[in-house]
Amino acid sequence: MSKKNLWVLILVVLSSISLCAAQKIEVWEVGYANESINIIKDLIAEDFTPKTGIEVEISNFPWEGMFNKVLLAMASNSTPDIIAGAPDHLVEYGVRGGVLDLREHFGVERVKAVEKNLYPGTTQALNFRGNTFGFVETTGVITGYYRTDILSELGMSIPKTWNDLHSMLPKLQARDMNAGWGYGGINGGPQWGSYLMIKQNGGGWVDGETFKSLLLEPNSLQGFANYVELFTKYGMPKEGVSFQMFKTGEWPVLLDISAFYANVYMAAPEIKGKWKVDLVPGTVRSDGTVSHESFMGGTTLGIARDTKNKEAAFKFLEWYLSDETQSKFVKMVPEKMPGAMIFSGNIKATQALPMPQEDKQKFYEQLNNSLAFSYFPGGAAVQRELNFAVHNV
Repeated sequence: MSKKNLWVLILVVLSSISLCAAQKIEVWEVGYANESINIIKDLIAEDFTPKTGIEVEISNFPWEGMFNKVLLAMASNSTPDIIAGAPDHLVEYGVRGGVLDLREHFGVERVKAVEKNLYPGTTQALNFRGNTFGFVETTGVITGYYRTDILSELGMSIPKTWNDLHSMLPKLQARDMNAGWGYGGINGGPQWGSYLMIKQNGGGWVDGETFKSLLLEPNSLQGFANYVELFTKYGMPKEGVSFQMFKTGEWPVLLDISAFYANVYMAAPEIKGKWKVDLVPGTVRSDGTVSHESFMGGTTLGIARDTKNKEAAFKFLEWYLSDETQSKFVKMVPEKMPGAMIFSGNIKATQALPMPQEDKQKFYEQLNNSLAFSYFPGGAAVQRELNFAVHNV
């Protein structure tokens, strides 16, 4: 055999060994559009895999049934390396021993290095009794949307407190207008609207350490009462199509999730420049400060207990949740999917959103003033009962 052929053979063998040795991790995502998943795959192929040699296979599932799907996979030892879910779901998996405590397996410093780039409201919800069961990926927050053209015409400004809104409502209603509530309203997850008001009043659902119920504490009861009185006493509508009502001006004040922004920004060009996003109205506390805390949710990522690629999975999370990768992702989504926006859990990625700087700042402030629902045993039952309680008032 000639030297040339020998070298060719050696290169082929080495390439084969390299391919066999390449690591591959599996990720279960949830709730994304398929086009968004394709963008993530492109970023992985262009940057992550060439740098690390780690290949990534991503499967995308709907929110409905995802929690039970993961539990069944855990019971049958057939989980992927990385699992997505709501913040309380990741902690639930962790308490059951289904996902790793990231601090224990990768060290406090590496975990903190990732967390410092993420919104603390969700990060706190993933830290349970000294354990960290995941990182925030995407986020959503109930925010205020205001038709400033109509409010200005009526001599009104954006309400800073609920008392301000109470004073505005009779004047709006006299003109067949009102303030409305989309996500978090009576027919849009009222447990989250009441959660917002309870938290603003200094109350809560459950003590995070003792798991003692806080729902009968005075501050919690006051917050719940303030929420239901918006509908029973102050006449806010219990139903309505928020996009249509905001666009026509029938609801010049609207409270809805951050994803609503893209709907108005892209699908209602006729009201461009006539509306603003701002903080939700706040509650004046006994010390004179105003709390604008809101409900915050999102998607979080954890590493399965049974992974055979622990280090590779964590390297992926470090890369994927970094300022650079998340900013690229947030920027690419509306470029390739006109009308779509992703609100990342990464703080700096907020600056990459395709919106005016003033709006970016308001979302940053609202996200920084908000806290995700934290896990406690029986949390789903409490959510269900709060939903019933609102409808029974």
